[in-house]
This record gives sequence, structure tokens and C-alpha cells, in this order.
Amino acid sequence: MMPNICALLCLLPMSAGAVVDESTGGPKSPVQEYKALVDEYEEVGGAKQFAGRFFELAKKHQKDPVAVQALVWILDKRRSQPAATRALELLGKHHLQSPALAQACRSIARVPAMAAEQLLRRTLEKSSHAPVKEQACYYLAYLLEQQASAVDQLTADDELTERVLQYYGQEYGKYFIGLNRAKLDGKLEKVYELMTTSFSDVQIDEQKLGDLADTALFRIRHLSPGRVAAEITGEDIYGKELKLSDYRGKVVMLYFWAHW
Repeated sequence: MMPNICALLCLLPMSAGAVVDESTGGPKSPVQEYKALVDEYEEVGGAKQFAGRFFELAKKHQKDPVAVQALVWILDKRRSQPAATRALELLGKHHLQSPALAQACRSIARVPAMAAEQLLRRTLEKSSHAPVKEQACYYLAYLLEQQASAVDQLTADDELTERVLQYYGQEYGKYFIGLNRAKLDGKLEKVYELMTTSFSDVQIDEQKLGDLADTALFRIRHLSPGRVAAEITGEDIYGKELKLSDYRGKVVMLYFWAHW
């Protein structure tokens, strides 16, 4: 009787939705499914059509790190589209405590949507994993620096306003145009202060976050318009000691010259 039972079991089909690994005859792992889908996309193209299949993969393997990979693919390939905003929402809803979110922060920061900044802040606050918090802090600073740079360009050239609305869309474009540089500097200052106190020794892109934060904080606090300049000491041409602070409240003419 046992051989007949074995034969019957061998004839039973796999469960619906299972993807077969041709090399073994068994179901593919989530990683294999993801790689196969990426390979198929690279062969035929069509990011808009494939986005739906990556959403399905993320839903199918919601508790597997591959779900984060699938949603990050959408962020990278559909960055300025509604699909990216939906991917951000799913990352925040289902994967806030996933260690895999560390690899997603870079892609999150590049999505032109208010939800990107919100997700990075939530990740920084709520994640239980130090590597994730480090990446969230670094890329939150990156995102805010990009905003500050764009605000400077808009301030210098009003004609860029229409291009901003076209590129970012009406909702985020109007939010972007309404940003205030002083308020942005305040946001950046808080992020860099946190970077200094919590992640000073962490190294990302061959640079310690403490060194990065110290440089940025000096720029914000002393080199931004309206801020008090940093103290400068030296000697004049007669060898007499001078300090910049000695001239506070006075009219000062700076004369730059050199000789070779």
C-alpha cells in the first residue's frame, strides 16, 4: 500500500502561486523569484508594467527581506510616479522594523515626495536596528541638503519655478517652492546634532558621520547669510595681532591681494 501512496503524492500538483526552480524541480526561494523578475524586466523592459508584479512579490513574501528589495526596485524605477509613493507607504506600514530597511534609505531619500522625508524620520525614530537608524539619519540629512540647494537655485532664478512644478508635480512642487531656507537650516542643524551625538563614529562612504556633521554645523552656524561669522585671528602687515570680533559693529572693507 505504501508505494501507491507515494505515487499518489508524487502526482499531486504544487500549491497555487508556487514558482518552480527548474534546476531542482522544487519551488523557488523568494530571492530566486526576485532575481528572475529582475532578469525578465532587464530582458523585455517596461518599468510601468513590471511595477505591479514587484508589488505582488512584496505582498506574497511580506515577511521576507525580499519584500523590501521589491519595493526598493519600484522606488528606483518609478521614482517620480504614484507607484513610488505607494511603495513608501508599504515600507512604513509593514517593514519599519526590518533590518533590510538600511539598504532602502538611499532610494527613499531620492523620491520627490513629502512621504520620503516622513518615512526617513519615522525610521530614525522607530527602528530597533542601529544600522537602519544610521542610514536613515545620513540620508535624511542628504534629502534636506538637496532641498536647500534647490531653494537656493529658486531664489537666484524665479524662472525655474515652472520647471520645478513640471518635474516634481503640483503638490510636491508647491511644497518645495514654499520652503524657507532658514527653516531648512534649522531642520538640518537638528539632524546633524543628532548625527554628532548618536552616530559620530559610524562610517558611511569612507567618511565618519561625526566629521561630516561637524563640517556641516560649522557651515550652517557661521557661513550662512545672517549668521555671526566665526572668529578669525591673525597678524596685520605690521605684525600686530588682530581679531575679527574687534571690528563687530564697524564698517570693514576687505581687500584681497596676492603676488607671485
